[in-house]
Amino acid sequence: MISRRELLALSGMSLGIFLTPKGFSVGKIFENNNLKPALWASITRDNYLILLVNKSEMGQGVYTGLAMLVAEELDFPWDRVRVRSAPAGDAYKDQKMGTQLTGGSTSIRHMHEFLRVLGASMKEMLIQSAMDEFRLRREQVKAQGGYVRFDGRAVPYGELWEKAVRLPVPTKPKLKEPSEFIYLGKNLPRVDAQEKVDGKAIFGMDVRMDGMVYAMVERAPFGSKPLSFDASEAKKVDGILDVFPISTGIALCGASVDALLEARRKLRVSWSKSSIEGLDDSNLEKLFFEALRRDGRVVERRGNINEEWQRATKKLSTTYLLPYLYHATLEPMCCVADVKKDSCKVFAPIQAQTQALKVVKDITGLAEDRIEIITTYLGGGFGRKAHVGFVAEAVEISKKTGKPVKLIYTREDDVLSGYYRPMSAALVRGTLDERGRVSSLYFKVAVSSGIDWASTQGLEDMPYQVPSLYVETISVNLPIPVWFWRSVGHSHNAFILETFLDRLAKLGNRDPLDLRLELLKNNPRARKVLEITAEKIGWGKRQNVGLAYHFSFGSHVAQGVEVIFEKGEVKVVKVVCTVDIGPTVIHPDLVVSQMESGIIMGLSTFLGERVSFSNGKPTTLNFDSYPILTMDKVPEIEVYIVKGEGKMGGVGEPGVPPIAPAVANALLWGYELEINRLPMSLYK
Repeated sequence: MISRRELLALSGMSLGIFLTPKGFSVGKIFENNNLKPALWASITRDNYLILLVNKSEMGQGVYTGLAMLVAEELDFPWDRVRVRSAPAGDAYKDQKMGTQLTGGSTSIRHMHEFLRVLGASMKEMLIQSAMDEFRLRREQVKAQGGYVRFDGRAVPYGELWEKAVRLPVPTKPKLKEPSEFIYLGKNLPRVDAQEKVDGKAIFGMDVRMDGMVYAMVERAPFGSKPLSFDASEAKKVDGILDVFPISTGIALCGASVDALLEARRKLRVSWSKSSIEGLDDSNLEKLFFEALRRDGRVVERRGNINEEWQRATKKLSTTYLLPYLYHATLEPMCCVADVKKDSCKVFAPIQAQTQALKVVKDITGLAEDRIEIITTYLGGGFGRKAHVGFVAEAVEISKKTGKPVKLIYTREDDVLSGYYRPMSAALVRGTLDERGRVSSLYFKVAVSSGIDWASTQGLEDMPYQVPSLYVETISVNLPIPVWFWRSVGHSHNAFILETFLDRLAKLGNRDPLDLRLELLKNNPRARKVLEITAEKIGWGKRQNVGLAYHFSFGSHVAQGVEVIFEKGEVKVVKVVCTVDIGPTVIHPDLVVSQMESGIIMGLSTFLGERVSFSNGKPTTLNFDSYPILTMDKVPEIEVYIVKGEGKMGGVGEPGVPPIAPAVANALLWGYELEINRLPMSLYK
């Protein structure tokens, strides 16, 4: 984190990346304030590199990966690199996205080129500074390891930086060739590791302010509004300061969390009737399958699906039902806000700074330069913390009370607030030609409305070459809020697609690996990850193994699993994952750890995760009823990284989609089980 005061102190001797009419360029902050810097870097007198990063660190290693890009080109000692979160503001937007946001597996992909240019520019300016000061020729000087070296001398970068930063900025600095890399492609220590180990790292829950009070919100059931409330008994609780309505429910403020919890039990609220009152899991199932009978929006159509269906002698039709999922971040939503008459300060574990700044401006009426939003470390995000409703609530409460407020969601609050991964149902049909080749695929998908653009991700843009393809989507309108969940639409559509391909392979007496390779005959990157995975998992040597492949966020991922199914229980013994994220791998261990975490998260959803409903409300309110995978259930995981040709792909999300279908496919071939709905616990 970095405060406005620290930011201003750095700005006089910093470089930034600027968006100009001709694109990005590097410039000096103090000369180019009007150009809106998108990222800053400086070197202190005692030779530390300070980077301000416009992406949120939520465990994925983005601080480390982005810092490596600058340190590589600058040739700076890694143990003297320090990273801070950039403040929220238009100046720090990811210009490829048009917003300051961490999501879509884009952080390294979008920032790597610009950060390398930044580091290279700094290096050339330091060399020029030494040349000017010591009257040297270019061939006499080199910058290496944080020192400018010449004539047997080594001058720390920090001693030259204040003069270097005043020199003209190189327009096209020379970047290193891969053969010259000292950091990129290596497993450097994470910059955030030490402070997380020793307890000094500041997460949202750790923030304290003088005079701070605590707050909680009693929120309306989905589709309801508060009609009236009685807080007379709640206000009698020792430590309760105030109870009042806000836009999302009834806010309670107090001196302690315990006081708030007791007061909430005594608060009486009358809610309007919900449009989903009485709804339960069976009603939801009926609603989604009924939606499949309606006409939807066609998003992809090629070939002639109807003709293929009519003439095929081997064809298959089935339906799928996949549940709402909770993000289950170990740190629930929390935010500290201090609204004053002429300023506002917010500390929050957020993924979407631009959106947070907007809601703060809307609520306070303050100008952007009077608002300070500081991003803490995130105790998990997975997309949930890109929704900033919890920031709005904290700011609204602070504005009302005139005090710094720490808003905390309990685990139950977090579940009841919604913003789940959408529920979906699908009707899927496919045909084989006389040679057993896939000749057509038909997908009609009904998905909870809210993020409709993601409803057919992974289907409409699948890399499989199928002669006839039809994809249609239908929105199911319910007041149950949905939101981005790690890998978004790919998380459910990969399961539908990949399990259905294995069903077709079984129908045609085909090897499912061969069937996929045939469909990917013009995609060598996809074929390679599948072939490596098949070899490593021991494909063809036993029946209880399964494969799945998926392309998402620019990366190709194949996963193979070995399973055991006994007495109604699934045990995943081993997972092999092969990933191709393109020609450049910044930090291999970060890639491996993200694949591992995606596999664990995806496996958890396969085995047991589901938001269940009764009487219009979720009933799976904590980890006793919403089980996430525990360490004793985590399988052996092997990850192999392939460097393929083409653009750089993402890492944070692509590991999630293939694991659930891979396990289902292993159960199909090894145990004759067809899994058409999740989680697996429903089959007990």
